[in-house]
Amino acid sequence: MERQPLFDNAKFAAVALVVCAHTWMPLLEKNRTVGVVVLTIAAFSMPVFIVLCGYFSQPRPGRPQVDGGRLIAQLAVPYLVFQLLYNLVGMALEQELQPIRLLEPRWLTWFLLSLLIWRLSVPLWTALRHPLPVAVLVAAGSGALHAYPAELALGRTIGFLPWFVLGLVLRPRHFALLHHRTARALAPLGLLTAFAAVWLAYPKLLDTAWLEYTETAAQLGVGYPVWLAVKTALGLLSLVAAASFLALLPARRLRWTSLGAASLYVYLLHGLPLKVLQASGVYHARSLHHTWTALPVYGGFALVLAVLLSLPVSVRLFGPLVQPPVGWLLIRRPVPTAVDRPEPRAGTAVPPPPGTPRPAPARR
Repeated sequence: MERQPLFDNAKFAAVALVVCAHTWMPLLEKNRTVGVVVLTIAAFSMPVFIVLCGYFSQPRPGRPQVDGGRLIAQLAVPYLVFQLLYNLVGMALEQELQPIRLLEPRWLTWFLLSLLIWRLSVPLWTALRHPLPVAVLVAAGSGALHAYPAELALGRTIGFLPWFVLGLVLRPRHFALLHHRTARALAPLGLLTAFAAVWLAYPKLLDTAWLEYTETAAQLGVGYPVWLAVKTALGLLSLVAAASFLALLPARRLRWTSLGAASLYVYLLHGLPLKVLQASGVYHARSLHHTWTALPVYGGFALVLAVLLSLPVSVRLFGPLVQPPVGWLLIRRPVPTAVDRPEPRAGTAVPPPPGTPRPAPARR
């Protein structure tokens, strides 16, 4: 399938904003404007990324709904690699030995584990007549739990589930609607509305856990009706912001379009230099706490980092980590040949080989 520029543009733009948000995150409590920018980005960047993952997980002719080999090579093994890597780097920076729990994702690795679970569930959603409402009900009901367990990133796996299922049900015509003249004209207003709403709610009424899908109503210290109402409002706000973001992106090929093919490299790898940056103490510099210095300086660093990790040289260098060579673990399934095809049953007409002329019909 030919790559479409819109999706590569969206993947790189979304993951670059994720890197920016993670780079600004240590300043959340030191600068309100930075906090509002981070939460506004969080409202739509990962949802966009997950919607695209769902869209490209749609069953296609000639491809199984659940390809075990792809899931092992692209998600399961990379998850184990980065889970160990982030745990080891964390222990080295914190200078403290900690137990490594493989089913408790460390920082960014939750996405690989959640995506693995979502893709395994594709046959369930494609079997339903109305999968999106069901996914929304599952996510809404999860808030009534006493607490999300740390295993399997259950809070995020269930909380972001509707976005993945939304991608499963979207079709090309839906993305085409976003590039209608009216939608593109209203897109800046949608993003400004999201920013204004977060500005009014932050920090008294809006905690980062609301947008990170990590805590239930009991964990946030609110009643379930309040949790459900806030989650519904944030979900609608995120939907408007995500649609506005996609509407503003060009559908044509640009200089940086090809970088979108390496979006997973950027996502998985950017956490390592950011951890080192945090440990260096650079965030303690008071001169970089102001809006007019924090946003451009840290934001510029994040964008440069995202571009560097997307370059072909980075893909070649870090390919063994992001896409480990695990072909030796998988069963090689040979392509069926004429010899492998089953013999026709007795009484069944055998089709002629390709190119055989059809006999002329008998005259009456």
